[in-house]
Amino acid sequence: DHETFIPLGIVEGKEPGPTLAVLGGVHGSEYSAHEGAARFWASLDPEELSGKVFVVLAADVEAMCGHSLYINPVDDKNLNRVWPGKADGTLTEVIAYTITEEVVKKADAVIDCHGGEFDESISLFIITHSVGDEELDQRNLDLAMALGMPFVEVTDAYGAFLGTGTGSGEAMKGGRPGITLEAGGRGLEEEFYVSATYNSLQNALYHMGIKEGEPVLWAGKPVKLDHGVILKTTKGGIYRPAVEVFQWMEAGDLFARVMDLDGVTVLEEIRVPEAGTVLDVISARAIRAGGFAGKIGVI
Repeated sequence: DHETFIPLGIVEGKEPGPTLAVLGGVHGSEYSAHEGAARFWASLDPEELSGKVFVVLAADVEAMCGHSLYINPVDDKNLNRVWPGKADGTLTEVIAYTITEEVVKKADAVIDCHGGEFDESISLFIITHSVGDEELDQRNLDLAMALGMPFVEVTDAYGAFLGTGTGSGEAMKGGRPGITLEAGGRGLEEEFYVSATYNSLQNALYHMGIKEGEPVLWAGKPVKLDHGVILKTTKGGIYRPAVEVFQWMEAGDLFARVMDLDGVTVLEEIRVPEAGTVLDVISARAIRAGGFAGKIGVI
């Protein structure tokens, strides 16, 4: 058995209104996202709000304090792949279940704050979902486009990847808008990405009517992507990306190379199959065969 805790902030506005749930700290080293959610929590004034806001400041305390990438170090499970969790499951599953019951089910919308971990650089984009309910899907897309992030990717909430088991995907299945913010990475707490998370959460308050005001599209009008393309390796070795986030790529452009451990011999060149913008790129020195190399967004 292992005990943990979940720091949760709750603010009730002076007037009734909708409820927003913000999830922070689902992964251990997504520091800009952690700070953005914490700064958002510190900014909340009940006198300015109509409704309620839940802010989970550290969903996975063990991963954060243990400097663990992607997984909880106690049971080796990824919290963003086990939602809605299990009451009698392993530690990560119990964390997901508890947050689902005590926070997600009490909210009208859920925003999960993420970024890249130590080994990953991420630009600014939203991953959200569709469930086949026209009214809910539209409400969800309207919220996503109001947050101000440059790119919005809509995936199938029932899909095996970036759908089932994710916090935002399972929120959608439960009948409420669910959104994942992606900002920053590389184990850095950078103001550009902290502010991006903070500004998006403020826009959620405006859009939902919890706070008076209109969303500010601080990064310009958001673009709804046609789809995302995941790039993977077939060889393992030294990893040398040839791109940076936000970079535009044409079909066939070089994304990265995998080198032999001598650092000289090229084992593999990864090229993009379609034109798009770089959303995500691994920044670690080495990579396994079949490893995630990065992602582009196709407009």
